[in-house]
Amino acid sequence: MSFRITATVLASGVAASATLGEFVPFLTMMGEEFALPLTTVGWLSSAITLVAGLGCLPLGVWMDRRRLRGMFVAALVALGMTGLGAVVVQGVAQLFLLRLVQAAGYAVVVVAGPGLLARLLQGRARRAALASWGLCIPAGLALAAVLGAIVGAAGWRANATAVGALALVAAALAGALPRDRYHRQEEDGRTGTVNKQWAVALLAAGFAMIALVGVSVVTFLPAYLAAGPGWSASRASLAAGLVSGVSVLGSLAAGGALRARVRPGRLIAAALLMAPLSAGVFLTPSVAATVYAGAVLGINGLAVSAVFAALPLVAGGRLSLGAGAVTQAGSLGTLLGPPLYAWVVEAGGWGAAIAVTAVLSCGGVGCAMAALRGGSRRGA
Repeated sequence: MSFRITATVLASGVAASATLGEFVPFLTMMGEEFALPLTTVGWLSSAITLVAGLGCLPLGVWMDRRRLRGMFVAALVALGMTGLGAVVVQGVAQLFLLRLVQAAGYAVVVVAGPGLLARLLQGRARRAALASWGLCIPAGLALAAVLGAIVGAAGWRANATAVGALALVAAALAGALPRDRYHRQEEDGRTGTVNKQWAVALLAAGFAMIALVGVSVVTFLPAYLAAGPGWSASRASLAAGLVSGVSVLGSLAAGGALRARVRPGRLIAAALLMAPLSAGVFLTPSVAATVYAGAVLGINGLAVSAVFAALPLVAGGRLSLGAGAVTQAGSLGTLLGPPLYAWVVEAGGWGAAIAVTAVLSCGGVGCAMAALRGGSRRGA
């Protein structure tokens, strides 16, 4: 039963995350079709991340006191129907409306998913499942890219339809999940409630900084590679895409480590290694840089997954609140990271990116560990 629950919720998270990248292979094509500048189409593609960066925390607060399965299924159905509806989109207004509905559906799925895993599973199965939730976004992005390559000349509508069909399949599977039950718990006084909120905020801040490093490294890796001899832009982009997939291996490793009773804090602390490894990314020849970047992304996936596994320790029974805060902070980090790194590299060169990575990785680990210490004291 626990395997079926885990597989269903994770598959749903992957299907929802595929909507993040379903437009990416077709940005130029969409710009020409709708007479939009490439920058506008890029923002359209990133609209889901923007909505998640602004709305997941209040959504988590609202969902925290409610049953989750019905909302989870409804959000997947909305994602599926909008994907299928892409075939009839004719104008810019309809395109933006489609993306707005997808953004809302995605936000519900990523907030409700960890809550469902926490409510329907127990013990080590719950910790491992929550850790595996961290692979949903990279796996979903990879899935969207693969589907885009398959449909090819058929265009963005075919890719959106394929992603929507997968979301409907996931909705059908999720509808067979057991009903979750919210257990109202007495708060341990005003001080305990405030401490819990601060701990969740610290964990979310740590997650934002750790996630920011990962997305920034993979974003700027193509530019660094293309600046070296013998690397075309297409070859550099392909290498970056392969490197980004290593984060999935990191997430899987986190799940295995947690099943072996390794504490989440130890896995989060591994993110400190991203700082020295980033020196290899930005200061070595291009081939070696890809190896170092793969190591950074693998450790990033490990730490990100450990943060989700730590949610029950920090947020207690308020998992939807914790998931909303962490997801919103991570989305903001994803949005702000590349511009921050671009500014730093323009001002101080590639070496300056190493210093930023060191500050962010140390700050992220420090915040997350402080949150875990607060959760341990309450548990004691």
